[in-house]
Amino acid sequence: LEAFAIATGAVVRHQELGRDGISSLIDQVESEEVVWDVVLIPTEAVLPIAQQTHLSAIDYNVVDDADLYPELLMQHGVGARLYSTVMVYAAQLETAPRGWEDFWNLDLFGGTRSLRRWPVGTLEFALLADGVASADLYPLDTARAFASLDRIRDATQFYEDGKSPVEFVRTGQAGLASAWSVRTALPDVVSLVKPQWNGGMIAADSWVIPRGAPNTDVAMSFVNFATRAVPTANYTRLQNFGPVNQNALTLLRSDIVAGLPNAPENLSRQFFQNWAYWAENLESLTAQFEDWLFNPLASPTAEG
Repeated sequence: LEAFAIATGAVVRHQELGRDGISSLIDQVESEEVVWDVVLIPTEAVLPIAQQTHLSAIDYNVVDDADLYPELLMQHGVGARLYSTVMVYAAQLETAPRGWEDFWNLDLFGGTRSLRRWPVGTLEFALLADGVASADLYPLDTARAFASLDRIRDATQFYEDGKSPVEFVRTGQAGLASAWSVRTALPDVVSLVKPQWNGGMIAADSWVIPRGAPNTDVAMSFVNFATRAVPTANYTRLQNFGPVNQNALTLLRSDIVAGLPNAPENLSRQFFQNWAYWAENLESLTAQFEDWLFNPLASPTAEG
């Protein structure tokens, strides 16, 4: 933000979004009292909000997309930072788990499992564990996914706080867990907990511009600036998110790149979350997931 202000002379004010940020964005647009020019939101929220006509279209004549990952280019949003949900395990393990098949193998790797209480990612990992190739995941075979989860239900604790899974593995409360990759690089866990990139799910946060923003032109220029190689590399040096500009990787030390979800050798072993699929199915599959979690005798069928 400071670099953009210096480069352009624009006056930039920053506000933390908070838990009610998306609701506030929608309220501002619907009341025609928009005070935010650019907002950083989870990418899975972009399409649903855009479908309500609450976002301005991205002007790709202003935002240079040549070096950005194509998966992060949307009509109403542009990727801002990358992260992955990966399997994590204790660094002290003599043999590292190779993928989600090993996560599901309670005989080979003992101990409690920990998965996010959320269908996004959890269902994909269940299918990977059951032998589905990452290229064939979508549309999800939900009946098969829940049947796969049935196999480890009794050995699994489901978390809601993003800090929990790494802490569970670090302290031995869980043998294996799914977790955000950025948390494996924190100073107090980096030597104790390791990520397994095989079968990881790449996700992102994105820049969006509310419809009716008071400074749309400046906002579009900011999105372009914020997705250039140098600013994205600088941000990665501060936080272990992957830069959305592919040229940024060449500006970073090799040891930093090695821990990023879009390091070439890590990227090739993962898949991108299908945001369009989840925009259409999140509500219904969240209800199915919660029903499965609290009603062990009734796994969802293919019909839902």
